[in-house]
Amino acid sequence: MKIVRHYSELENNIQDQKSAYLRYRVGKIKHALWLKTRKSNENYITKYDEYILKMIQPGKTGIFGSAGYFLDGCIKDLTVIEREPIVKSFFPRAEIVKHRKEIGTRFPNTFDNFIVTNNRADLWVDANGLCEHLAHYREAMKNDCLFFYSMRDTQLTSWNRFKINHYQVFIDLAKQIERLGFECLESQIEFANGDGNENPDTTNGNIKYLFKCIK
Repeated sequence: MKIVRHYSELENNIQDQKSAYLRYRVGKIKHALWLKTRKSNENYITKYDEYILKMIQPGKTGIFGSAGYFLDGCIKDLTVIEREPIVKSFFPRAEIVKHRKEIGTRFPNTFDNFIVTNNRADLWVDANGLCEHLAHYREAMKNDCLFFYSMRDTQLTSWNRFKINHYQVFIDLAKQIERLGFECLESQIEFANGDGNENPDTTNGNIKYLFKCIK
């Protein structure tokens, strides 16, 4: 019997369903909320989810790479899009894509709200790489679609954390994203306060944006 101590130990060519589920489970913190909700008469969400639920507008909502099925009882007309096929084994209505570019192809100009919450698959890119991801998401959005995007500050690479103003980095990132055809409506940027908590919001990301899609 082997004790799995880190997500990376599960990344090599997993074939069986049990191992595939375990790999997915340890990489999706919000899956635990879904499991808890299933055993209760209540829906368990975070404060950030509560904010999203207050802000979303009527219409179709898409959520990608964020274990979004845990919001199934909270959002009407919800489309859950994931990259891992194992998701369909416990949430059959999930839409599975191999690459982000499939989102716009399969759901062109579809959503009135689109959510990506601290998606691990967006890890370790620079600002240009992140904007490439967001450009794919944008293809699935209607004009005036609300786009909720959050990440951890440690996800963004190619900037010197010792010499550059952290706050300015993410203000500049928002401006770069706007050039894709978005308007930034709100931003919430939080950093460690010196108490040793390097990532104050691991579940939802400590960098949160609300954009409006402008076609």
